[in-house]
Amino acid sequence: MLFGVNNGPPTSQRVVTKTFKEYLNNFMKIFLYDFTIYNDIKTHLQKLRLCFQKCKEYKINLNPSNCDFMVFYGMILGFIISKKGKLPNPKKKHAMVNMPIPHNSLQIEIFNQML
Repeated sequence: MLFGVNNGPPTSQRVVTKTFKEYLNNFMKIFLYDFTIYNDIKTHLQKLRLCFQKCKEYKINLNPSNCDFMVFYGMILGFIISKKGKLPNPKKKHAMVNMPIPHNSLQIEIFNQML
């Protein structure tokens, strides 16, 4: 879908969510155009095959250069996701710790908007 079109991203999100609704929160997460398939290593290929079949059925094209397979941890929406769970990005954590202390209401408001 062209993202210059009016309502392109929401329509694309709706199509992808409807396509993979039976897999969501079972072994798959979606955020706009990012798919994450998570499970144990024994069933990973089976789950990938299911997702590829859905992509083929609904004519969803994947760009191989943007695909990563068998990744044990990764960065998603500013968090590091791994077997240990969701961890904060160390760079963002460092920035928060070293941020100057706000001294007035405007600085507090700006700080809250950054979170």
